[in-house]
Amino acid sequence: RGKSCRTITFDQFKEALQELAKKRFKGKSEEEALQEMYKLIEGKGPVISGVTKTVSSPTVSRLTDTSKFTGSHKERFDASGKGKGKAGREDLVDNSGYVSGYKHAGTYDHKVQGNK
Repeated sequence: RGKSCRTITFDQFKEALQELAKKRFKGKSEEEALQEMYKLIEGKGPVISGVTKTVSSPTVSRLTDTSKFTGSHKERFDASGKGKGKAGREDLVDNSGYVSGYKHAGTYDHKVQGNK
């Protein structure tokens, strides 16, 4: 793996901790330095830094209020404002064989064969 790879295995992580421990705690033995390093990270998770905070201004909230959308944009969201995904962006074709607006779709077998 090259330096541009963004994931490491657990063994690679432990190896990196050993290297960091040597540099951070130079005066201590390798085992003591590793124990000190473990104490530093114990009980902590990854920290997210440099993440853009959300802006809550009246302008942004007006632009993102899906109930105010009109035209084809309105069709991309359901009544609760949740996006429909692909169904909201494409015209989905009904391949059932019935013309649009036909009210009795699926009743052919019942009419022709009668009640069984």
